[in-house]
Amino acid sequence: MHTCLRPSSYALLVVMALAVTTPLQSQMIWVEGEDAVASTMRGHNWYNSVKTAELSGNDWLSHFGNGDMPVARFEFDASAAGPYELWLRANPIASAISVRVNGGTWTKVALQKHEQSVNIAADGKPDLRYVAWIKADSVSLSKGKNTLEVRFESDNNRHGGLDCFVLSREPFLPQGKLRPGEKTGLADPGTWAFEPARDSFSPDSLLDLSGMNEKPAGAKGRVARSSDGESFVDGGGEPLRFWAVNTSVQNRDDIAAIREHARWLAKRGVNMVRHHGHLAPQRGAKLDDANTKDIEAAWRLVAAMKEQGIYVTLSPYWAVSVKPDPAWGLKDAGGENLTGLLFFDAKLQAAFKQWLKQLLTPPNPHTGIPLAQDPALAIFQIQNEDSLLFWTENAIQGEQRVELGRQFAGWLKSKHGSLDNAVRVWGGSARCNGDDFANGIVMPHQIWQLTQDHNGAMAKRLADQLAFYTERMRDFNLSIAKFLKEEIGYDGLINAGNWRTADQAKLLDAERYAYSANDVIGVNRYYTGGSHTNPTDNHRAGYLISRGDLFDGTSALLQPWAFPLALRQVSGHPMIVSESAWVPPLRYQTEGPFLVAAYGAMSGVDIFYWFATDQIGFGPPMEKWQLSTPAQIGMFPAAAMMFRQGYIQEGKPALVESRNLSDVFNRKPPLLPEEAGFDPNRDTQLRSTNAEDARQGTITSLAYLAGPVEVAFDNGETQLADISSLIDTNKQTVRSITGELAWNYGDGYCTLNAAKAQGATGNLAAAGTIKLDTLTLRCDNDYATVFAVSMDGVNLSESKQVLLQIGTVARPHGWKTEPAQGGKSQRIVDLGSSPWNIENTSAEVVVSNSVLSQATSLDANGIATANLLIQKNADGLSLKLPPNALYILLR
Repeated sequence: MHTCLRPSSYALLVVMALAVTTPLQSQMIWVEGEDAVASTMRGHNWYNSVKTAELSGNDWLSHFGNGDMPVARFEFDASAAGPYELWLRANPIASAISVRVNGGTWTKVALQKHEQSVNIAADGKPDLRYVAWIKADSVSLSKGKNTLEVRFESDNNRHGGLDCFVLSREPFLPQGKLRPGEKTGLADPGTWAFEPARDSFSPDSLLDLSGMNEKPAGAKGRVARSSDGESFVDGGGEPLRFWAVNTSVQNRDDIAAIREHARWLAKRGVNMVRHHGHLAPQRGAKLDDANTKDIEAAWRLVAAMKEQGIYVTLSPYWAVSVKPDPAWGLKDAGGENLTGLLFFDAKLQAAFKQWLKQLLTPPNPHTGIPLAQDPALAIFQIQNEDSLLFWTENAIQGEQRVELGRQFAGWLKSKHGSLDNAVRVWGGSARCNGDDFANGIVMPHQIWQLTQDHNGAMAKRLADQLAFYTERMRDFNLSIAKFLKEEIGYDGLINAGNWRTADQAKLLDAERYAYSANDVIGVNRYYTGGSHTNPTDNHRAGYLISRGDLFDGTSALLQPWAFPLALRQVSGHPMIVSESAWVPPLRYQTEGPFLVAAYGAMSGVDIFYWFATDQIGFGPPMEKWQLSTPAQIGMFPAAAMMFRQGYIQEGKPALVESRNLSDVFNRKPPLLPEEAGFDPNRDTQLRSTNAEDARQGTITSLAYLAGPVEVAFDNGETQLADISSLIDTNKQTVRSITGELAWNYGDGYCTLNAAKAQGATGNLAAAGTIKLDTLTLRCDNDYATVFAVSMDGVNLSESKQVLLQIGTVARPHGWKTEPAQGGKSQRIVDLGSSPWNIENTSAEVVVSNSVLSQATSLDANGIATANLLIQKNADGLSLKLPPNALYILLR
């Protein structure tokens, strides 16, 4: 049993060992939290059930218990007097911390200014057990002996945890639990430890793609659509391609950190980020009052990204995140959020416009100009993941559903002249609960009915309902575009939304038609590769990876119909995927950037926004939605280079399907439907699928790998290219219409053979020797991604500088799974901890380029680590790849 001690009595405790203060550098003092010389902290079994391997000294100083505020005192020597930066690696979650130096005044630490947050809970639960680096106010130290006291002040059991703290006379760059220059070297058998230093942006770096960005973003003016409407051009009319990520770093009230983040992304090829915000007012505020914190975050983001030549897509509204507040005076929908209401509730629409004014019209304090006039704002996304054609339509009940029924009745009168005429056209009322024709209310049937086959009066009534829903959404999109242009003064690009429907075959074309009111068509679509569940709380698996979880994962290369870029694009509009990733705990991730760059370019998908990063640099393992891993963001440079520089040909369409709106509203399936993908936050199970039942229509879904697939909302003729020679169902292969890409979905690998970019991804051991025009590859790994790109814009066969990029499988150190469910799934036994461990590469390459004569391995920041042994011959060079390299520069 622990005894509570008052702060005044901590000096009576048994004195612990004096903190080790020998600085790693003459300007820095590092002190472990557990090395307090006196403390009133009281540990707690639950609170201390943490992954100690994530802590700098394999331990921390913590408190969890009621009573007076606990205090710990530390003693250390400083080599010089003066101001010092103070950083604490402590728990920032619902905590409160104050510090004082040499008996001075207690000063609160601003915990919102934290970075590199790590969930250290032993079971992986997202509760209070986190640590992060927090920059406190600078302090003044005396030469010689000093004291620093830390006090935990949380109202919740005074909880707090301190891993360590640092005092530095020069800018300190945190890097997880590691001290500057420190490496653990922890690697499981057959792997190597990925422990990159924090990028200092040294001029010695040999890999920096930031020069591809025009600085500042928008220097030539607004991004616009090309003359055919299907792609992007810069302000000077030149073609412009984007490599993009979703980021939330702007939520830190620290512009310097956001600038570092921007520089880090630009170096790796990024020139577009998406702001996924929450502009709706906070609870208790007036409906017309936008969330000022979100506005300020958007201002910070645009300013910091602009400096590095990175454009911004603003997505300020997500109905799922908005909880209804009775004080707002909206009609009651009876649901937990506001899904669907923005499309038809006049009061909410008026408030939404006020929020946009507050976001877009005041001068950005960091740039001096309003966002509406800033060309760095490239795309405005009206709303995120909401539709009247998705299952959330069912949540519109109560007064709001009656209002929807009233508007439906008005729409029917406008179309048919009267409700009686509508019933005559239908051949009956096809009654719905709540109908009150006499009082002008025609209740919409639940969305489920729109997913079913009907005939007679019900089919005709549902056709009108679908047309009504679609026109409501389209009219709303048009009204916001008009408002932004005429009242806000924003003349940039607009994307209506990005969602899917309750039935992709019957409803998706109607959804996309509603989007076509604006410039850009969007979708959110992730690749999970299989199911991920938690036996006790399946909802948790949607946002967390926990010990005991069950998962199975298949490479996208074995199921191409689930590939996120298997998309029906709308003719005459750019296409964006505003959220996507190869989602952990999926093992097969390095294929993602390779496939997205290659097939995105070939099919004409204009932007793929990877989801998501909140890190400055690489993030910790293993988080559900974390992009900043060696297997995903580590694979950016070569992929971004070949996509943005146009190294891969865009193919002629495999299919352009013309569809009249009558067929769309009568829910006639298209020739080639689009899969919905799998969203672990909304889907209870992964749909079992294969190449045959995925197609649903009359054209195989493998056509998406042959060339672009488009839909045109007109009465023209459908154009179908002869792609029969490109698809071999016996060998299970698909070649692109350009001849540069070949996908083997039987063995699970894909090759790229373009003049300036060549390589392969997937089960390369099964592929054997892969001979491309310039690159020959032999790899023993059953999963790897190896490709070469020209860094000087010259064909690989003549280039004087070539980047080889290599990725295998990345897992946390100590990660363990066991077979479950008869071997169909894996059960997570141990989540492991830092550092990332990457499977060793076993491969040889031959490059047929007589100019190249030197191979240099680079670290994750592009710094040379070793000159590699090569064999030179008359045709070029051969090289056995080292087991532990992401990047190799050939010169």
